[in-house]
Order: sequence, then structure tokens, then C-alpha cells
Amino acid sequence: MLNGRFENCYGLKTFTMPNINFARSNRALIYAPNGVMKSSLAKVFEDISKGTPTSDRIFTGDPTIYSVTHYTSQYNFNSATPPVLTPTDRIYVVNTFTNSFEFTKETVSTLLADETTRNTYNVLIERFQNDIKQIVERLHDVSGLTKPQIKDIIAKDFDVAGLFDWTDIFEKIHEHIAEVDEYDFFDEVPYSALFNDKVMSVYTKPAFISSIAQYVSELNNLLSDNPILSESFNDHSAESLGKALKENNIFSAQHTIHLKDGVTIIHNIDEWNAKVKEQLDIVYSRPEVSTVFATLKKLLNANGETRKLKEIISNHREIIPLLSDIPRFKVKAWLYYFTKLDRSFDEYYTLVSQYTEEIHGLYEQASAQSQRWSEVVEEFNRRFRVPFKVKIENKAGFLLKDEAPNLTFDYMRGTGANQQVAPMKKDQLLDTLSTGERRALYLLYILFDLEKIRQRASSGGGQFLIVADDIADSFDYKNKYAIIEYLNDLAQTPGIDLLVLTHNFDFYRTVKLRLGVQRPNCYIAQRSEDGAITMNVFRYQKDFFKQVIIEKIKTGVIDTDEKKKLLISSIPFYRNLCEYSGDDNDYLKLTSFLHLKTTPIDTGTVMLSDLWNIINKFIPTSPTFSGGDEKYIDALIRIADLCVADNNSEVILENKLVISIAIRQRTEKFLKDLAASNGLTLTDSDSNQTRDWGNLVSQFLTGEQKSVLDEVNLITPENIHLNSFMYEPIIDISDWSLKQLYNDVKSKLV
Repeated sequence: MLNGRFENCYGLKTFTMPNINFARSNRALIYAPNGVMKSSLAKVFEDISKGTPTSDRIFTGDPTIYSVTHYTSQYNFNSATPPVLTPTDRIYVVNTFTNSFEFTKETVSTLLADETTRNTYNVLIERFQNDIKQIVERLHDVSGLTKPQIKDIIAKDFDVAGLFDWTDIFEKIHEHIAEVDEYDFFDEVPYSALFNDKVMSVYTKPAFISSIAQYVSELNNLLSDNPILSESFNDHSAESLGKALKENNIFSAQHTIHLKDGVTIIHNIDEWNAKVKEQLDIVYSRPEVSTVFATLKKLLNANGETRKLKEIISNHREIIPLLSDIPRFKVKAWLYYFTKLDRSFDEYYTLVSQYTEEIHGLYEQASAQSQRWSEVVEEFNRRFRVPFKVKIENKAGFLLKDEAPNLTFDYMRGTGANQQVAPMKKDQLLDTLSTGERRALYLLYILFDLEKIRQRASSGGGQFLIVADDIADSFDYKNKYAIIEYLNDLAQTPGIDLLVLTHNFDFYRTVKLRLGVQRPNCYIAQRSEDGAITMNVFRYQKDFFKQVIIEKIKTGVIDTDEKKKLLISSIPFYRNLCEYSGDDNDYLKLTSFLHLKTTPIDTGTVMLSDLWNIINKFIPTSPTFSGGDEKYIDALIRIADLCVADNNSEVILENKLVISIAIRQRTEKFLKDLAASNGLTLTDSDSNQTRDWGNLVSQFLTGEQKSVLDEVNLITPENIHLNSFMYEPIIDISDWSLKQLYNDVKSKLV
């Protein structure tokens, strides 16, 4: 069961939701025209779900109150004395669409592997977690990157593919650590300055790439003729040798260095450093190198980050050759940083590597448990017609850790051998999709939440309410039916109650039929003139024309005002049948009952029996008219007055039809009389007669009368010209607004 009382909740002034008996059938359906209550009601249920306060967006000073009961669960709120609100996982709202959607923490927690596997994994990770924290802290200091960035960037730079953890990263570093180069500039220049996004964009420019290549080529040419340096013994080599000479006290032992010129002898480290600097200054000042260096500096004037790099390479010219191979340069940076940890890399590696095999075993175990979540993705791919396929990249990662599933998408164009496939991330994909396709992608994320609820309900976890707010809005028909079929599958689960809200009458009827929603659980909501909302069982769940009208007048005995009302309300349907069957003569005759005509029938004198004699050919046995015959126009006006006086809050379609026809007839009679009183004669129009006549006499209308006439032209065409398949416009318009228009015509168009 579900019922509630709402006051001043997001536009719901007052609304008492009658009891929906989910014990009889676990699915219910509410049709609500746009602006009546649908989204407001869904928002209240979402507030209950999230444990957030409810309010009125416009009349914020009015107290907001609700009391909702779902079986034994009670949810109450009063803004005057706000209670302590707590979220509930018993209610879940599927909104129409939101532009920003990700996996919630609650969803991630239920996607995880079984508790035993996760606990084993966590115990293993915990054994060296403190050491990992120290490593990350130190790498953060030397690289300039944020701590959350470090792990993923290292993995990317070392091509650690697929599922990975710190154990995998240490294995990769171990493979390369012997290649480490002692570049002192890494102590001053962090990774974040060398490889940020703005700098990387310059590295990829053709002009920069060609300038680096030219610089390295010219430098090597000059070094080949240098008395100290060469292509293989470059500036970095000379610097490293100088360090080694000093650290090993070569000169203290009275050793000397004889340069290749056969003349120069180096007696101490200061002479060595001075000689190297002297030769580098000579090389760097040569126009072959200095001209290219000037070009590089110009290319680095693009923004603040690149200007920092320009300053860096001006102070450390030895960086420039490394820029010819950026991926290798990144590896060199990380290898250097790993030599600057608080303990030696070998110590850390010995500690971490002992767990590698066990962790990989847990990955395999967790991947085997991802089957149901893979099935959710496969189900989406199978059900929905969209130009992309979905894949889960980090199955074991999201099963073992508190990580969201990493969904990737293959965008496809064409078929067969000519099909093109482009891998994309979610944000990229959203920019390329239509509105309906974006909604379908949004539903993919929702399916994971719904699967979570299905699992809990199936295992006896209690009673859950799922509220679907226009879930298929903007979908094409195939995807609309796909989501309906999914809802049908979901509703088969014991423990799940499904409440579908929609403003689309076609969707309403489709859901009712395909989900097998029982008649007592099919509702329509309407708003009264004072803003109060009413909700009643919807009478018209099958073909209104066949089930309501034909069934009750097919004998031809039209002896009560109720039957006369049904006969009059049948005119638009029979007129459509004449139009579809090509019977132009009877089509024009029936038009004379909707408009004030003189030919082919005089509306003012035609009888109800004349109407019957036109339509009875569509009724089996073509019975003759019997009962109380009278002028059609008299019966129409009398019965319309009765319908307007009826205060029943139930949606009665035949009443609306009669009122709409009477509005048109009263209006056209007023216009014709007004024209005559001003010496004009109005003749039958072949198009929109009400509008045409109104234009001809507009000079004689008061401002108030023009406003009423505009309202007549706005409402009645859609309400009278309808067929048995699409009568949503007349259902959507509220009773009170239609009755108000009738009374305005009656009192003001005189």
C-alpha cells in the first residue's frame, strides 16, 4: 500500500494521494498533464529517499507538510517543526533526465566482490599501506603532482596496462631502475613543470619538434670537434664525471687528467669544472645552436606555464636533448624520483613484491564475480538502439575497491566490413548524442542502481518502492518499448513496487497494456482552479469510442440526456471515420454539427434524429432512431449547461467534448448576430470558421470579448477535431478551465 498527504511541496498546494493497493498488484500508473503534479511528487519522494528537507519553490513562507505511508514505513515532514531526516534505501526515484550522472557510493558498495575476497585483499594491501603512503608522500614532494594523481600517471607513463596496483607499478620500476640517470636538475625541476597540459601542448607542435631535432643535430656536430666533449661524452656526461672525480678524491691522490688535445692537463676539480663550462659556453654561443635556442624560447612564450619552462631550460640547457623523446623523458624523471625515497627502492621492492602473486589471484577471483554486472551492460547493449556499445574496463578494480566501474564506449558508424569504431569516454560521447540517446545513456547508469535493488528484494531484503518519472521521455519508439520491457522485468521481482508517472498519454496506455497494470491502479491527476490536486481512477483505459460511446447508444434508443450526451460526443469520431473512408458528403454534414452552418445542413434546425441517420451506417444492423427527438442545438446547449454544473472531480471525457462543441456553437452564434447588427452577413467558411468570422467582426469586439475569442480559438480546435486514437489534448485540459471558458462565452459574448 502507498498513500500520502502533501501541502506546499514544490507546487503541490494540497494533494491527498488515495491508497494505492500494491498488495493486489505491485505496479501502478499515474497520468498527469504537464504542470499538474508529476515532477513535484517525484521530487518529494526523492527528498524522502535522500533524507533532505522539502520546500515550496515559490511560496517559501507557507509551511511544507507531508505524510507518506508505504506499508509499515512512515515518512513525515513539517517545515514548521523540521524533524531530523535520515535517508532511506526503500525508495528510489528514476528522474526523467539529469545532465550530470555518475555512480553513487551506495551503488559502488553493492557492486563489490563478496566479503571474504574483499577482506583478504584489504588485509594484503594493509600490510604495506603505510609504506605506500610514505612513498606517495615523497613522490608528491619531488614531482609536484597531487597525491591522487601519482599512481595513475606512473602507470600511464610506464604503460602498465589493464588492472594494476602498486605491486604492478613496482614490478615495472624494477625492470628499469638500472637505467636511472643522475640528472641533478630533477632536484629543482618537478614533473608538474615539465609535463603539465599546457607544456605538453607545445611539445606536440610540429615547429617545436623540428626545432628540438635541429638543436640536437647542431649540438652533436659541434661536440664532435670539441677538445673535451663529444656526441657520446656530452654535457651531462661531463657533469657526471665531475661528480665522480670529486666523490672518489681522484685529484687528492695526485692524479691528473690529460685532455685529447695533448696539451691541457687538469690538476683539480675546479679546473675540470671551469674547463667544461668554458667549452659549453663556446658551444652554446655558436650561431648554429644559439639561433635554434632562440626559436625554442619564442615557442615557449604561449602562457605562464610554458614561460616557466623557458626559464628552466635557459638555466638547464642539458634538458633540451631530452625533449626529443618525451615518453622516455618521463620515465627518466620517475626513475630519478624513485631513487629519492626515504629508503632505497630495493627495500621497498622486496617488501611489496612478496604480495604480487596473491593480489593477482584475488583479481582473477573478483573478475569471476563480476558476471551479473557484465550482464547489466550486455542487457543494455541488447535492449537499446543507440550508436554505441558499452564495456566495463576495471571489473576487478571496482569489485575489490571503492572504485566506480569504469565504463568505456565504442561509438559505431556503418555496418559490416565498412563499420567504423571509435573508443570514447562518457563526456566525449555525451557531446555527440541526440537528446534521446543521452537519456538512454543516463538510464544505463540507473540500471546498476535498479539491479542493486532487484538483488536485495530477491534475497528477502524487504519492500522497495521505485518511482519512475517520465522515464521514456524523448525516446524513439524502439527504446521506449525497451525501457517498458525492462520495467516489466523489474516488476516481476517480489518485494518491488513500481509507480510510473507520465504526462504522455500514448506512453500511459502502452505501459498499462504491457505491464498489465490493473484497472484500480491506473490513475489520472488534475489540478483545480484553486491549485488543489485530485487523483482518481482513470475511466478510459481502453478505446473510449468503442467501449463508452458505441456500446451505450448502439441500439438507437436515445431517450435520456445521458444518451443524447454520448450521441453528441460521438460526432468528432464519426466525422473522422467519414474522412478516413472518403465519404466527403457525410463529413461535411457532420461538420455542420460542430460549426454553425447553413449548408449542407442548417445547424439551427437540424434534429437529433438527423444526426443519428448519418452515423447509424457505422453501427451493425443500422438501427433506427427512437426516443425523445428535438433540435440538436437545443439539446447541445441544455446538456452542456448540465455538464458545467456537474461538480464531479472525475475526468469525464464525454462531458468535455460536449462543452467544447457548445463553446464553439455559442461563440459562432454570437459572432453571426454581432455581424448582422452591424449590417454584415457572414457566410459559411471552408477553413477555420470561428477564426475567420472573428477577424471579420474584430472592429466591433470589446477588449474583453477579444480575449475570450482568443481563448476559444486556442482550446476548442484541438478538443473537437480528435479521433479515437489520440485524445490527449482534451484529457490534459482541466475541467475547471474548460467550464470557466464556457461560462465566459455565455456571459461575455452577448
